[in-house]
Amino acid sequence: MKQTFQHLWALQQLDSELRTLSDKLTQIPGRVSGLKAAAAAIKTELDQAKVAIIEHKKQYKLSEVELKATEEKVTGYSVQLYSAKTNEQYKAFLKEIETQKKLKNGIEDRMIVLMEETEALDRKVRENEKKSAELDAETVRKVQMLEDEQKELEAAIAIRREQRETTAAAVPADLLKRYERVRASKGGIAVATVRKERCSGCMSPIPAQRILEVGRQDHLYLCEACGRILIVAQE
Repeated sequence: MKQTFQHLWALQQLDSELRTLSDKLTQIPGRVSGLKAAAAAIKTELDQAKVAIIEHKKQYKLSEVELKATEEKVTGYSVQLYSAKTNEQYKAFLKEIETQKKLKNGIEDRMIVLMEETEALDRKVRENEKKSAELDAETVRKVQMLEDEQKELEAAIAIRREQRETTAAAVPADLLKRYERVRASKGGIAVATVRKERCSGCMSPIPAQRILEVGRQDHLYLCEACGRILIVAQE
């Protein structure tokens, strides 16, 4: 019976290891996607900045055309100012000149803003091009590491599954069924050890008499609090 409990404990250890390894394996695709998404985000930001630069330059060119047209109007109205025949015409030309000068100032202010923003975008593009190249290289390196880790985990899982089959075959069928039922209902932990007079699974106290009985390992005992199979602590 003692050997049976040893097999049961070994089975629990293998199942716990399998669960840990499987969890790590499951996380790898997400980690790879996260790395690639970060690299893609930099590229998207870089592309958006380049598009913005093109648009800013386009707006700057349009502003130049608009500025030239405004300056020509100011010149035209200034010429007409001296040919005004009435005071009303003179005032009207002055008003148009003032309006066009305000428009001209507004256009020039806008051009300054466009120029400053274009310079900032140019800097951002240069920075992001460097950052993107570095991140691409880092992403390739990290993805390769994760792919290697994935292969190692798959190999480790395969080995432990074989070991589990062998170990499970050494446990009596009725005890194995109970083990599987308890494991399914207790978060994967069906076997608990008695340590410091408590169940390692739920930390409930174990009576001294029951501890002695469990220590003999000649009978199946369950934790009265959580229902896990109790065994002596494995040193």
